[in-house]
Amino acid sequence: MKIVLISHSNMAVGMKQTLNMIIGDDKNVLAFAAYVNGSTKEIDKVKDLVETSKKEQFIILTDLLGGSVNNEMMQLLENNTNVKLVTGMNLPLAMQLQLKGSTSNSISDEELATIISESKKSLANVQNLLMEKGTNENDQIL
Repeated sequence: MKIVLISHSNMAVGMKQTLNMIIGDDKNVLAFAAYVNGSTKEIDKVKDLVETSKKEQFIILTDLLGGSVNNEMMQLLENNTNVKLVTGMNLPLAMQLQLKGSTSNSISDEELATIISESKKSLANVQNLLMEKGTNENDQIL
């Protein structure tokens, strides 16, 4: 299983660097910075990679639903059953997928749905969390 991070500019590359720092480098996590200086080379690299590796499962994470990167990656869904596309990538999502990928060669739709659901839980208004728990800024929330 390959995890492909692809975004407008350098978001995906920065996320890969952060994953390397937190979890460790993983050759199965790939990062691509699309449209840097207007270039579409990175988009083409991902498409070529998927098209030439039909037996490999690809989990592709994009930055923005409806964005040009996501729209380009959607084209891969037409003829490639080995591709799962998730948009709105965040670090908890990427971390969970990298950890899953370290123990498995593929991920089911159900497992992916669970990971997406869990990663959504990391989005929070911290002030509200503090108020709900009756803590102040110096206390640990988790």
